Amino acid sequence: MLTPVATRIKGAIMAVPDALTHLLCSIREPIVCAKCADEVASGAAGAVSMRDYGRLEAGFTERGLQVWCRRHDLNVVHVDFDGATPEADFRCLERRVN
Repeated sequence: MLTPVATRIKGAIMAVPDALTHLLCSIREPIVCAKCADEVASGAAGAVSMRDYGRLEAGFTERGLQVWCRRHDLNVVHVDFDGATPEADFRCLERRVN
């Protein structure tokens, strides 16, 4: 067994097995709607962060994976899997309440 990694989940420090660390938030470059980003940067959205302002939804399509902006009703990105079925892990790590 590999050494667990200590991380904070919902305010509590928890040990996460190394084999599950890919389920922790490791986003380096968030996907954002260009129009939302412009509105936040210009101040037109008010004093709000991009994280709070964005209204994105994502889902699988026949082509691959699409991210859609609900605020502007437009495509943000459509990733083409080129017919491949990539591996996906839908498990969630949650803090247990005893």
